[in-house]
Amino acid sequence: MGTIRSSSLLLLFCLGLAACAETRVTDHAVSPTNSTVDTSRLGQTLLVVESALPGDDAERDVRAAEATRIVRESLAFVTGRFGEGELAGDDQLLGIARANGLDSVLIVRIEDYARHGNLYVALAVPPVSWDADTTVSLRVRALDAKTGAVFADLRRDRVRGGLFVNRTTGDLPEEIRAAIQSLVVKG
Repeated sequence: MGTIRSSSLLLLFCLGLAACAETRVTDHAVSPTNSTVDTSRLGQTLLVVESALPGDDAERDVRAAEATRIVRESLAFVTGRFGEGELAGDDQLLGIARANGLDSVLIVRIEDYARHGNLYVALAVPPVSWDADTTVSLRVRALDAKTGAVFADLRRDRVRGGLFVNRTTGDLPEEIRAAIQSLVVKG
């Protein structure tokens, strides 16, 4: 009985150590001069939220609508108006901004918004393990409406989870808010 109890305590100890969710943030150097977008430089802004989620996701439309809503709520402080020109070219968006007397265009492209996970059953200690993570990937571009110059072009991947962590789709809104707040700074 002492061996069973020791094994159980060891298993609980290992689970306790491994059950901490790790957050990994990866930035891709698209625009090395800026690491955030400072909205005080933007003036009146055309905010466009694009969804470019993978086409093989059965719940793609639902996830895209949810992510778009959360991004717009998170950026409600941006002055100007929301654009409906999803996946439009820069020239078209700059034309819309100019026609409406706006100073800039802020494009947020949602490239990943998903939960991933695996369950492992093995003849080992521990005999059952799992991992789960939430992944949010965003690209944020800020353009000067008058000149077309790029203020910022940023891409951030935020993955949170790990071994013995249970991340659910319910955790995704928190992750996309954190990603937006770290990229677009209220000025």
